[in-house]
Amino acid sequence: MAGVQEPTRPLWAEIDQSALAHNLAVVRRLAGLRRLIASVKANGYGHGAVTTAQALAELRVDTLWTGSIDEALAIRAAGVNARVLLFGGYLPADIPELLRHGLTPTIYDRVAADAVSATARKPTAVYVKVDAGLGRLGVPLADAESLIAEIAGLRNLIIEGIYSHLPFGDAAGRDWARERYDGFVALLERLAARGIRPPVTQVWASSGLLAGLPDRCNAACVGHLLYGLSTVSTDVADASQLRPLLTAIKSRLIHVAHHAAGSGFAMGGGYGGLKNARVTGVVPLGLGDGMRNAAPGQAMSLIVGGKRAPVIGVSLEHTTLDLTGIAAAQVGDEVVVVGRSNGLATSFDDLARWFGCKELEALMTFSGRLATR
Repeated sequence: MAGVQEPTRPLWAEIDQSALAHNLAVVRRLAGLRRLIASVKANGYGHGAVTTAQALAELRVDTLWTGSIDEALAIRAAGVNARVLLFGGYLPADIPELLRHGLTPTIYDRVAADAVSATARKPTAVYVKVDAGLGRLGVPLADAESLIAEIAGLRNLIIEGIYSHLPFGDAAGRDWARERYDGFVALLERLAARGIRPPVTQVWASSGLLAGLPDRCNAACVGHLLYGLSTVSTDVADASQLRPLLTAIKSRLIHVAHHAAGSGFAMGGGYGGLKNARVTGVVPLGLGDGMRNAAPGQAMSLIVGGKRAPVIGVSLEHTTLDLTGIAAAQVGDEVVVVGRSNGLATSFDDLARWFGCKELEALMTFSGRLATR
């Protein structure tokens, strides 16, 4: 949500900056002696890549991870001197630009490795990503040993790290990840027999760290947990010790209207969400800000004056509410989209259910669109 100036309209997100330090302390306890790599990808999971990177640097995190060159360059321009690793999002032709700005690229094919070797004028560190079973980025596990052995001999190229990614959310996924982990560790052992022993190895991210899975690697890359987001079901691990950074999304009523019985709106015209609405309110929060209409079968509401106000409809820039049961509602009243008021609460989990998506997807719909306080 960060990166937008103070609101010129009444719509904002509230961030608890102290939660990042709290969550980082939790992560460090979970990581133990492992080196910590902090992910600030996707605009810092919606919380602002630059501001989050600055805060993490102040908390003495020395390695950051993102998939965006633009984010990495913005972090550098903000004066953050931490190591910035890039795990994707670029073509081999972009390698000279990455190296020029002191960014560390991930390699998962020979073409990119050759680009580093041809561009670098001195020994240059790279990371190699192995696809141990996720099926996304990375050299396939079956091909990794031979490729890594090839690129280890290239001029001016130093393999500083070898890593993989095995995320999961439930017990079945945990079992799958542990099986794939064994294959990755076996690869590292074969490489060591060839004399290839990179100083950094990493396989577990938030899920593996939170679940306490065994780990023979010496680093962990964490994203979700830093932002107070759990990646696993409660039967796999308890994430209650984490605190969300984003505590609230709020707005204010910009219009309140009273409708006479028999009016077109009351009969179901317009958005037609509720035929019996006699008082409606408008909030400057629309599709362009990340808000969505409720999925079929879901009844969505915001909190106004400490009471639930059903959502009638969401348009490009506005959300229309039924205020019939809130007699005192007036222009300027605070509206809670996410957060607490008068004993009532709406979470991103609630929004996700109403939207028909996952919690992180609900959070990311607002990324970069709201001012912060």
